[in-house]
Amino acid sequence: MEKLLLFRVHFEDGRKLDISAANAKSATDKAKAAHDGMVRKVKLVRESEAA
Repeated sequence: MEKLLLFRVHFEDGRKLDISAANAKSATDKAKAAHDGMVRKVKLVRESEAA
């Protein structure tokens, strides 16, 4: 099983979702399923930002 990483997905409307996924593509897919909007960017959340 792949290690899950925390990604922050930013949408055009300003909404941000934190998604646990194996990679950025998977995080994008999960975020699109949770929120109907256009994804602007996907960033890996560093441990210091998550705390």
